[in-house]
Amino acid sequence: MSIPAICAEKKTSGDDTLRHYSDQLNFRIGSGIRPKTWGDSKKGQEVLAREFNSTITMGMMGVNEPEQGHFDFSRMDTIIRFAKDHQMKIWGSALIYRADSLPRWMQDKMHSGPPRRSFSESDLEQMMRTYIQTVVRHGGDNFYAWGVVNEPLSGHNQPWQLILGEEDYIAKAFQFAHEATNLPLVLNETFGHKGIDKDRADEFFALVKRLKSKNVPIDGVGTEMHLEAQQLDPDYLDQFKDFLRRARELGVTVYITEMDVYQGPAGAVANAFDVQKKIYHDVAAACLADSNCKGLTIWDLSDKDTWLSHKQKNALSDPKPDLFDENFERKPAYYGVLEAFQERAARN
Repeated sequence: MSIPAICAEKKTSGDDTLRHYSDQLNFRIGSGIRPKTWGDSKKGQEVLAREFNSTITMGMMGVNEPEQGHFDFSRMDTIIRFAKDHQMKIWGSALIYRADSLPRWMQDKMHSGPPRRSFSESDLEQMMRTYIQTVVRHGGDNFYAWGVVNEPLSGHNQPWQLILGEEDYIAKAFQFAHEATNLPLVLNETFGHKGIDKDRADEFFALVKRLKSKNVPIDGVGTEMHLEAQQLDPDYLDQFKDFLRRARELGVTVYITEMDVYQGPAGAVANAFDVQKKIYHDVAAACLADSNCKGLTIWDLSDKDTWLSHKQKNALSDPKPDLFDENFERKPAYYGVLEAFQERAARN
């Protein structure tokens, strides 16, 4: 599926970048380059610095603590240096996440016997405290917010959930992070590919309400928006606006933590890249219209290394879900987000 020539024809001035308007609006617009391709992506780095005022690093234990008590911050430090050099801040994603994000030494112990006996409650709690606080303190003020627990409704956040308790592990993780930083702390969830599934949103906000009632220091909520144009609900935008409303009522800010828009299989969506542009525009505009919505992170920088190309389950045909094509050229989707920024800036 080819992308319309509009991306080659339309020009922007030096000030017509996502970053220019995002800085004006005191908003975080972000993206990132995958670690495996970072060193071979000079053009990608140039685009990242030009267009975005934030980027991403993964907070997962398997990346940062390969051996118990031994931390390897080489990946994080590469991003920190880049962010400092380009006056950017960093979104810290997924401090506590599912079992396959854990280091091998933890996974091996989990598989050596009954899961409940792999770690004592006190040992696991201390591991969590040490890990979260070491990572968060290392990152310091190079970050603008941390995703403390990722996808808590998945049921896969083991062994934390099993041993420390269904909700207690979330409370402990946020408390440990709160002891180490004054940055906003975010609970992140995924809500499906059609929009924001109401049943999942109901479950999520009920969880947030319970945790907040126990004084768990949750500052913000994150929503992933891995949308698919061929199956999008007609009222997907109303669903997002309702998410924004419910977050405000609970006193938590909102971050769109992972957004991409699959254009659909060949022939499934008429004018697929125009539709993709509209989806990006409308979601960005709705976020910008609500002062409680603080940031939008595009997942990934370009179609060249989109995660959708590597999906093993429910693989997608020829995915081109991002703002930039394989050559890091602007797509119609890029102009959808840019126009949302321009419209908002004109109102201010």
